[in-house]
Amino acid sequence: MKWNKVLVVLLIPVAVNILSSCCECLESMFFDYTNCSISVEELDNSRLQPEVSSNKMILKEAFGLRVNVERKQDLCHQRSTPLFVTSAFAFSCECPPETVFQPLDSILTIQITTLRDFDDTHLSGSDVSEYFSVLLSTEFISIDEFISNLRNEVYDLEYDILKFDLMLMTPPPATGAHQFAVSLELSDGRVLSKSSSIIDLL
Repeated sequence: MKWNKVLVVLLIPVAVNILSSCCECLESMFFDYTNCSISVEELDNSRLQPEVSSNKMILKEAFGLRVNVERKQDLCHQRSTPLFVTSAFAFSCECPPETVFQPLDSILTIQITTLRDFDDTHLSGSDVSEYFSVLLSTEFISIDEFISNLRNEVYDLEYDILKFDLMLMTPPPATGAHQFAVSLELSDGRVLSKSSSIIDLL
């Protein structure tokens, strides 16, 4: 028993040294970014996964829009580490991200406007956002739910690209040529907007 106690006493400094060394983390560097522009691509969801389509004819039950948001670093400067970042890693040996990008603006609303007559009640220029849902993996959620769950803090502007798929859940009653505009209203008052190509929905 005595030898066990001696061994424990001897091991305590070693354990403390290991924990302290693995928890010697550098403070995160904080930078700002801005949502600058968007691009829109047409999707064909007739297969297992939605695919960007170069075909100008898509089944109306399988149509969607992929929105890509371009972000750029702006007003780069180092900040003191916020409390919530420190506390999240304070009691573990997992270091916080070396670089954190925080937004100067955020997305408030996403609106889809039809640029052609969609149906009898939604003529050209009408808001048809209610006909679309956001596809996350295999789950469809509302646009409002997507915005409320959107993570604005990112760790790599090059790879952590914001893109999302808007799938048409209520197709037009008739086949024909259609075109849509996607608009993102930002918290700083700007509106980013882009139109799709003209697509024949079959």
